[in-house]
Amino acid sequence: MKLAKPLYVVWETTLDCNARCIHCYSDAIYGRGPLYWSQEDSLELIEQLADAGVIILAMSGGEFLLRPDWELLAERAVARGLQVTFATNGLLVTETTARRIKQLGVANVSVSLDGATAKVHDAIRRVPHIFDRACQSVRLLSDAGVRVTVNYTPMRTNLAQAEDLIELAYKLGAKKINLTEYVYTTRGGVGLMPLPSELGALITLWTKAATTWKGRIEVDWHDCRVALILPGVEADPYNGCGAGYTHCRITVNHDVTPCVVLPLPVGNLREQRFTEIWRTAPELHRIRDRTNIRSGNCASCKHLERCGGCRAASYARYGDAYRGDPTCWISPDGAEVDGPLIANQMVPS
Repeated sequence: MKLAKPLYVVWETTLDCNARCIHCYSDAIYGRGPLYWSQEDSLELIEQLADAGVIILAMSGGEFLLRPDWELLAERAVARGLQVTFATNGLLVTETTARRIKQLGVANVSVSLDGATAKVHDAIRRVPHIFDRACQSVRLLSDAGVRVTVNYTPMRTNLAQAEDLIELAYKLGAKKINLTEYVYTTRGGVGLMPLPSELGALITLWTKAATTWKGRIEVDWHDCRVALILPGVEADPYNGCGAGYTHCRITVNHDVTPCVVLPLPVGNLREQRFTEIWRTAPELHRIRDRTNIRSGNCASCKHLERCGGCRAASYARYGDAYRGDPTCWISPDGAEVDGPLIANQMVPS
């Protein structure tokens, strides 16, 4: 597989956050303080990504809106032709902020909703009334004309609310709801991870919902198995796990990793330019070649080239990104997920 440029880059702009989420992939901490990219380095990075031909820039955190210069960064990225999106927990979204986001030309704002009720969502995000604020932020952004995606991360604690979340997102005015699978390289650990059978049942439900809700709200998901799930020509554009192929992550300490939830550094932007890392990093070349998957269910699976399995899930279970996918329900990797956690080591000390 060859791709001259990533379709999108997730950029961890800060670790400062105003929530205490149990499943945070970046290990941002409430009250930690403003650990973030300097403004000078940030503007330089935007230039590098634009020059590299990146299409979508997702500004991440922490909470991006806690940066005092968030407007400047969004404005500069839009001016350089990048499609800018960012995720927020909704706590800082006001009517004025929503209008400003629209004025800046931000293409999409993703609001995290991990429960269809305050009881479930607040327990996951660990801030009182954050559910109400998240719902309000979706309404405010939608009313201001901003395209809103509701992000849902399924865990053992919120699987039962999946269908209710679709309805809630639609009623709030979101244009899209996106399911992003939980991979336990994060703070939450293996205990939050749905069993493969549970995940399979959820994805089946989700794909049917995409048809049921068509024309009202877009129901989407991130899963390496999408080409094996969708019927006929609908599956043609998909080619499995996109880690280091369609996308990558840039961390707060300037590391480039193949995926948001795969804490495997392939280069550092203090030492190399982004284009050089993307084109020459040995680890990226390795992960793009699925013949390097040596063992486990993926290595022997007939769908290896079409799917490739989740490399982050492999790393989480085995400490090795080139073994089997323990989350797979199509070709299971032995017993259901139950094993040691490889902690996310990407956070600077």
